[in-house]
Amino acid sequence: MRNQLKVVIIASAAIVAASCSRDMSTSPIASTESVAALAAAPISFDQLSTSFIGSSDDKDGFMPSGEHQGNGPNNGIGFGPGWGSFMGGGIGEGWIGGIGFGRGLGDGPFGAFDEDDSCAFSTTTNRLVCGPVTHGGLTVIRSFSFLDASGAVQQAFVRGTTNTVNVQRNVDGTRNHHETATSTVSSSSDLTVSGLATGSTQRTVDSKAAGTESTTGTKDGVAFTAVRVAGDTTAGLVIPIQDGSPTFPTAGTVIRQMQATITNAGGTPSMSSRREVVTYDGSSTAKVVITQDGVTKNCTKPLPHGKLTCQ
Repeated sequence: MRNQLKVVIIASAAIVAASCSRDMSTSPIASTESVAALAAAPISFDQLSTSFIGSSDDKDGFMPSGEHQGNGPNNGIGFGPGWGSFMGGGIGEGWIGGIGFGRGLGDGPFGAFDEDDSCAFSTTTNRLVCGPVTHGGLTVIRSFSFLDASGAVQQAFVRGTTNTVNVQRNVDGTRNHHETATSTVSSSSDLTVSGLATGSTQRTVDSKAAGTESTTGTKDGVAFTAVRVAGDTTAGLVIPIQDGSPTFPTAGTVIRQMQATITNAGGTPSMSSRREVVTYDGSSTAKVVITQDGVTKNCTKPLPHGKLTCQ
């Protein structure tokens, strides 16, 4: 199970990196349709370990707006994520220091794990495997590895003694939405968090997530296809533990990428892409470099909930 999931994750991440790199190099002209597609994450991303804020709700499936005019990079007026906000629904609270530690505040960022009755421990892989579970056309498989501070395998998460957890998720399936649209998705993620045991002074997070959503349907009587590819990589994210209050990351980087291609019947494909690089340097302000359709801006994000500002 673990090796199979890793193959999917590596392959998906390679597709995201290659496609976004190719898109940036050619600096395509994007329509408002393809730019708008970057505002939300692909269906199924709410089932992953990812910095994107995703959804699998029918009403949140992507549909073209019907606005075909107005080419060029989005300036944040009416369409798309804009320069003053993150793409893909935003960035998760764990990545900006919006989750607290301690009594009444839960287990803190990256400290909760969704085990349930569908899970069974495998002595072959030393992982707790959950699923497959199918709901609304999407099939989800999860697996967990738990280690104590000495590196010994545990069969379940034990609060206080479990120090390192690896979570792998895989989602495949088809979702019908907006009466006329059908989206086929394939996504996966692999997250490792350490420093969970009692007495730890910080948590360290490394993760990768990637996914593809392919949609066909009709809008205002016009047939369309839409392909969205997204992914992110979190490397060396360090979160100091401060009981009783939230604490923001002080080191590490997050690289978020997304590409959308929209084709209306009889029309020319429209493509848009965006890359966001978030860097934490120990200060209370994260540095963010955004490149959208060949245009790059340097931005800052006061942590946790300050406004993203670009120059």
